[in-house]
Amino acid sequence: MLNFINRLGINEHITLSGIAVITGVMVGYGAILFRRLIEFFQYHFLGSGGENVVEIVAGLPWWQILLAPALGGLLLGPLVHFVFPTSRGDGVPEVMAAVALRGGKLSLRDGLGKVLSCAISIGCGSSVGREGPVVHLGATMASWFGSKWNMSTQHMRTMVGCGAAAGIAASFNAPIAGVMFALEVILGDYGLATFSPIVLSSVIATVVARLHLGDFPAFIVPHYTLVSAWEIPAYVGLGLVCGLTGILFMKTLFKSEDIWARIPMPRYLKPTLGGFLLGLIALAAPQVMGVGYDTMNMALLEQMGGVLMLLLIFAKIIATSITLGSGFSGGVFTPALFLGAMVGGAYGTWAHSLFPAISAGPGAYTLVGMAAMSASVLGAPIASILILFELTGDYRIMLALMVASIVATLLINQVYGNSVFTRALQRKNINLDSRREAALMRDIRVSSIMRKDFDLIPDTLTIRKLKERFHTTREENFLVVDQTGRLKGVLAFQDIREVAFDSGLEDLVLVRDLTLRELVTATADENLFEVFRRMGSANVEQIPVVASHDPTQVLGIITNHDVIQAYNRALQGRETNRGGS
Repeated sequence: MLNFINRLGINEHITLSGIAVITGVMVGYGAILFRRLIEFFQYHFLGSGGENVVEIVAGLPWWQILLAPALGGLLLGPLVHFVFPTSRGDGVPEVMAAVALRGGKLSLRDGLGKVLSCAISIGCGSSVGREGPVVHLGATMASWFGSKWNMSTQHMRTMVGCGAAAGIAASFNAPIAGVMFALEVILGDYGLATFSPIVLSSVIATVVARLHLGDFPAFIVPHYTLVSAWEIPAYVGLGLVCGLTGILFMKTLFKSEDIWARIPMPRYLKPTLGGFLLGLIALAAPQVMGVGYDTMNMALLEQMGGVLMLLLIFAKIIATSITLGSGFSGGVFTPALFLGAMVGGAYGTWAHSLFPAISAGPGAYTLVGMAAMSASVLGAPIASILILFELTGDYRIMLALMVASIVATLLINQVYGNSVFTRALQRKNINLDSRREAALMRDIRVSSIMRKDFDLIPDTLTIRKLKERFHTTREENFLVVDQTGRLKGVLAFQDIREVAFDSGLEDLVLVRDLTLRELVTATADENLFEVFRRMGSANVEQIPVVASHDPTQVLGIITNHDVIQAYNRALQGRETNRGGS
């Protein structure tokens, strides 16, 4: 489809921008429907829909608080185990892996399964977030739409980025943050060709969300400011505390998964037990149920005590770890924000009590803690800073946001070495950094770099004549063919070393009398990654490129040097695009 449009003379960037607009509309409405689906299940499990889960839970009898998550797990377990087995977890790592390893290809069925399972999980009060599932939904919708247009791998990745950005933008009413999350976490690419359609998709999704949900921020944030330059050390300390809390959260989360995996009971029943345990925690700390926006708003408005916020840090870590470890579906974005709010609020209460004249109130530290925790846990410092900036619309607290976020991120990178997303992938033996480099090589075809100026030598050539060839060429390897021109093998100088200096054999031994190297070939439509790996396994520096239908017909050659040069050019092009040129 894109090729047909290009033949009409329409600029490719204009076409992609138009598709990005359509993607933004689709994802915007998808995010709205997802929210309505959550409200539907919440009404049936908790008796009422809406964001004020703490207020709703406060009006419930104890047995309903205890049983609602368990009943949700009882419904969810068989659904996930037998119908949508890929819908567990957050969803963002799957999108990252699809971009890096599969050219942006995602299953729409998996996306819809994720939405349904996450709606049940959140609706029954489980301690997860909805932003990760929305990112996954947006990415799968964009991938499905891109496949209908028969897009190239590069364009498919861009479309997945558009879907992810639109999902974040529609969830937080924060289009700039949506763009940066897609570029920073999903794609790792800041090129202009990628940037433009993602911006459009994010903006359009925000417009759709505002039309139906109103132009309201996700959180009620008063205007805070940096009271004094002496506060900067306090915010550095907050960044350190957030980093340490983030490490505790991630270690507990993954340890919980390991523990639940060893429990000897059917996997589809584990969410029922996990939901029951969550209900027990909620009897003492109802704030851990649901996404927790209402609790975070209370902390931002300084309506919570420091001791309660301190206790909720540990309650939320345990609740979220039990929820996800037992098999519920949902995101970690909002739990990270929740933890940041509690850490920041408790820290700010302490800081303000010690230095009331030169420090802001706990609400400012709550806001900064949210940015620092999400930045470090999610591995998205730029997007996290921008999300909180868009929520406040005030530059005066930005210095504190930036300092705390970078300190927390540096600490986690140094001590833990991973974000929650990359760690989840590593547990599946996926190293995203190396796979991204492999993906770069997979985008290059042998046909684009093979050399057609190669030397062929007949297998009837004598060693004397072959030595003369070596003296008149820079080639270190020769392709050997028979009298009909069919490829027989590859010959290097070391292969003739034993007879090359024996004058009595120079005219008697023919090339075909020598043991030729094992024939390792490539075809023109193969990618560089596979070819480079094959060359390394065979310990050769040059291989012939043959016709796919006839492995004895030589089309060209490709050398180790050619592969490395092509990779360096692609890497340089990617870095140039990231710079916006």
